[in-house]
Amino acid sequence: MGSLPTLDAHAHVDARVAGSLDGCGVVLAQTVSLEEADRSISRRESNVCWGVGCHPRLAQAQAAFDPGRYQELLALSPVAGEVGLDTGSRVSMTAQLATFRAVLREIATRPRILSIHSFPDPGPVLELLREIPVVAPILHWWVGRADATTEAVELGCYFSVHSAVARRSIWRTRVPLDRILVESDHGWRDPPDAIPLRIGWVEHLVAQSYGITPAEVRSAAWRNLARIVSLTGTRPLLRPGLLAFLPEA
Repeated sequence: MGSLPTLDAHAHVDARVAGSLDGCGVVLAQTVSLEEADRSISRRESNVCWGVGCHPRLAQAQAAFDPGRYQELLALSPVAGEVGLDTGSRVSMTAQLATFRAVLREIATRPRILSIHSFPDPGPVLELLREIPVVAPILHWWVGRADATTEAVELGCYFSVHSAVARRSIWRTRVPLDRILVESDHGWRDPPDAIPLRIGWVEHLVAQSYGITPAEVRSAAWRNLARIVSLTGTRPLLRPGLLAFLPEA
């Protein structure tokens, strides 16, 4: 696969894990609550950027969300995530919308690499992105129909693809290669060293969809992230192990 390491745009890693995370490739590690973000963001791995998130499915995280604290943590990180809306969540949509609106308003004035949960019905996410436009939002767990996918592309969205999503034929017909990132959606309790293997499998699936090689998928993902970094102005906040491989946008 050449000199580029795997690039995982959306994984969950337990920040309390002891020892090195050197074996997990380059990772944008999403957090699910401000509490998790608070304890994660002080870790200094060269290859891991820790996000600031509030997951729409977690009632406790949603109830504890504080916009002021979110702003403070976001100032320390290039990544905002995991945030978004989940129409299947037991958390009320009123509460989810209040949190997500607060996040988007902050991101609109302080752009970040934004990872958005948009499952299973992406309609409310697109509606809110039309209401509060942000730079280069990344849609995670996207299962939108063809018309919604076309709209998301027109809104400037990128798509973070894991194995379950990569099998959908919509990628071949609706999403240009220059909007694709690859992710593992790695589980919080899973061993981080497994991330490169999962990313390799997703690269293989995406390559089949586009009729290219896995190496070309990896190169495209790095180029696309470089463009997002340029658009959001987040380069000064990135970790050295990511910067070492990030091409010029």
